[in-house]
Amino acid sequence: MKTYGKVSEFRKMTVKVILDDKVLYEGSVDDAPSDIKDMHYTKALLGKPTEIYVVKED
Repeated sequence: MKTYGKVSEFRKMTVKVILDDKVLYEGSVDDAPSDIKDMHYTKALLGKPTEIYVVKED
């Protein structure tokens, strides 16, 4: 599966971070825990909030 940048690239945005159909975090990217910010995403759907689909890295 192709991955792109990190969640932290969505600065100043309200997001919903989703992993395996489970919401890991919802809120401002700037306030997110560092482990969430460091995750790479596979898909982003712009909206309010923006949905960011991430993958767990080994």
